[in-house]
Amino acid sequence: MRVSRLFIFCIVSLLFAPGTLLAQSETGGVENIFSYGAGLRAIGMGGAFTAMREDATLAYWNPGAMAFNQYKEVSIFGTRLIADSYYFAGFYTHPTMDFGTLSIGGLGLYTGGIKAYDEEAYPITGIREDYFHYQILLSYGYGFPFGLGVGATVKLEQLRILEYQGGGGSFDLGVYYAPPSIPWLAVGAVVQDVIGTGIQLAGEVEQNTRIYKIGAATLFPLDDKGTNTIAVALDSRFYWDNYNPETPQLLYDFSLGAEVTFNDFIMVRAGYRGFSFDTIFQNLPVGLSVGFGIRQWGVTLDYTVSFEDSTWQGAAELLMQLGLSYRFGKSVDEQKRIASENIRAQINEEIRKSTERYEAELADLSTQYEAEKQRITADMDEKYAEKVAALDDIVEDRRQEIIADLTAQFEAERENAIRRLSTEFDRERTGLERRLIEDRAGYEDRIKNMENQFEQEKVEIRKKLEADEAFKSERYSRGLQFFSDGNFKEALAEFETVSSYDSKYLKVQYYIQRSKAEMKDVSSYSPQVLDIYYRGVDLFVQKKYEEAIVEWKKILEIDPYNKLAIRNIKEAEDRLRKLKELGEGR
Repeated sequence: MRVSRLFIFCIVSLLFAPGTLLAQSETGGVENIFSYGAGLRAIGMGGAFTAMREDATLAYWNPGAMAFNQYKEVSIFGTRLIADSYYFAGFYTHPTMDFGTLSIGGLGLYTGGIKAYDEEAYPITGIREDYFHYQILLSYGYGFPFGLGVGATVKLEQLRILEYQGGGGSFDLGVYYAPPSIPWLAVGAVVQDVIGTGIQLAGEVEQNTRIYKIGAATLFPLDDKGTNTIAVALDSRFYWDNYNPETPQLLYDFSLGAEVTFNDFIMVRAGYRGFSFDTIFQNLPVGLSVGFGIRQWGVTLDYTVSFEDSTWQGAAELLMQLGLSYRFGKSVDEQKRIASENIRAQINEEIRKSTERYEAELADLSTQYEAEKQRITADMDEKYAEKVAALDDIVEDRRQEIIADLTAQFEAERENAIRRLSTEFDRERTGLERRLIEDRAGYEDRIKNMENQFEQEKVEIRKKLEADEAFKSERYSRGLQFFSDGNFKEALAEFETVSSYDSKYLKVQYYIQRSKAEMKDVSSYSPQVLDIYYRGVDLFVQKKYEEAIVEWKKILEIDPYNKLAIRNIKEAEDRLRKLKELGEGR
């Protein structure tokens, strides 16, 4: 029975895996059934996704790139293969501000209506008639400030075909690097199934194939705001043929993809996957994929069409896939900015509270000092009066002498008591002032660091403004040159480009209207305008230039930038000026 079980497993794995897997099996290599991929953005780009970022499915493609995800995001998609086979996937990504990015996801393939036969070709009845294969992915990625991201993904796999079950696990490693000095470039590398147990089914073990992937991607903005972009990515895979251990062969292929984003609202994608230099373009349209996405309010709807190898049918199989994802919460950069503002507010609040505490403690100490001084003075005065009264019976001279001695003694004691109290007060006040100075120094250092950061941001903003001003000046000058050369179409394009950045820049609106008027067909003028125009022509022919100018200015009241009126008024004014120079009046 073990032979028949293994036969059933191999047949189903080949029939219901995506077409790209079958194409590779012809050369002797067998990939995991989930090599087809996850996420319609990546599949629409032909699977060239090792060096891409900002996607919930990066736990599958490259956990190192996942470290730089900005949003919490949920993504699901599914498609129907041949017969009753369905391929589906779902992922959730959770980035944090300080502790990297976590992700959990799953991939699955389900097929129903499978018939089993024994070694004698008799149907086996009374058993399940379906196939279910799924994989759970747990991933973590951490990004460093200098653009390097590293990550790992643990994959738990389970397979059930008919009455037989098997499971296994594997481990992926990924790295991603986007040099800060080259903002348009990113590279990535992944080793899939670094460690894997394989899947044991009916006493046989299907070992995982270790796959090495490297990729590069470029991202170019199409405008200064960065909402219109184009991304191009190239991936390459390498793995050893694990079905011919005696004569192992290194297999490889390439994938190429591109994505154009319009206003961060519409995304258009195309890709070509699984080709090599000796087979490129030979099996078209197999390997091609196209798709688009629409994003609004954090919700993205994706649709992708791909052409897969369908050897058993003899023609390319067209797969149509629909997916949905949702981004929620603020981005990581936005959260960091808010946290920075909160820290600054807390620092200012602590400074205010420390100042208030110092002033309150100083006021309390001053009150205590004054009260104690008054008490000591009152006690000394009372004792002094009592002793003076006790000397009334002594001889007046002796009495005066004693009174003088006592007075000097009491004054000295009072002075000493007040001096001690003042010294203690000064010492306590000095301690409070020293603590306040230390607290303020610490707060000022933190404020200075924040101010330095803000100054750097101001410098960046100033550079951008200067670049914008230079850009507007250059495009405005080019527009003037085109206008003076009579190339009004090119002039209009330049002026409208300047207006999109600054609608009040110099006389850009005037030249936009003039360029449109110059390009306007005379046949499109209204009968009223043409009637006025021809009346002015009749007056001009009669050399009544001033009356002709009056008529043509009526046209400008209706159409301020009418090219016929502007040109003829200028010609009439030139004629008048020449007549005046010759002394002939009108």
